[in-house]
Amino acid sequence: MSEVLYPQDEVRLVGQYYDDKTVRLLRKYGPGPRIHYHVGYYPSAAAPPHARDTPDAIRRSMRLHQEGLLRYAAKVWGAEHRLSGRVLDVGCGLGGGSIFWAQEYGADVTAVTNAPEHAPIVDGFARECGLGDRVRTLVCDAAQLPLGGTYDAAVAIESSGYFHRARWFERLAHVLRPGGNVCIEDVFITRPRGADVWAEYFYTKPATVLDYSAAARSAGFELVDDIDATSETLPFWEESAAWTKAVLDGDSSLSAVERRQLRISLMANQALGIEWQAGGLRLGFLRFELT
Repeated sequence: MSEVLYPQDEVRLVGQYYDDKTVRLLRKYGPGPRIHYHVGYYPSAAAPPHARDTPDAIRRSMRLHQEGLLRYAAKVWGAEHRLSGRVLDVGCGLGGGSIFWAQEYGADVTAVTNAPEHAPIVDGFARECGLGDRVRTLVCDAAQLPLGGTYDAAVAIESSGYFHRARWFERLAHVLRPGGNVCIEDVFITRPRGADVWAEYFYTKPATVLDYSAAARSAGFELVDDIDATSETLPFWEESAAWTKAVLDGDSSLSAVERRQLRISLMANQALGIEWQAGGLRLGFLRFELT
């Protein structure tokens, strides 16, 4: 069952951006029910070779490593006792993470999105997994989470860059129980050029870890974990680019508009890989605790 709390204009624009990408997300990262729209984790820090692979084979590899990122997050965040109760998945995408926390750790998840068209998709995937009573969607701005509920944790997987950090942490301080956790996996600024590349393609506003810490501290949270996984996530951009190349080379039915979108995606993937390699961006896992 979905609940809709209408966001303000700026948030609505981001929601529309992701509504417009839904078909492309399903094509690249589907099928469901666990669809992820974030980088993958590669323990060997090397991507599998894809010289002759089909788009489907590359997609399966990306999905495997995207699930690997969540399993790594679960390990470093202590999911068995921190993410097994009432969990907010803020910026849930198409619900892959929400379903993951519910299936793997028994969490009762509220999947928060500001893309109205995504809510029924998440609901449908949850029902497909028999989790209709464990995963519910909520359409709202992250900084306008309804008061009244008490959650054990909030998770944000590559979504927090879209939030107003100070207002988000302030809101979380009112909806999390004392000692509750905010677990963030995201891309952080290390130099201006890296921020530009990430922001221009994903329509987000990255910041430094210090920016996050300051906003969290003002709301009563303490940064207790900061783990760098930049090198272990770099190979994702090679895989993502390989998928795009395979589709461009092998699908003659693509329209001119679709080809243009894919070429833009390919250039962005390649630029992000360069920034990752050069240290222009940092992928980190942060955990904050409400004091």
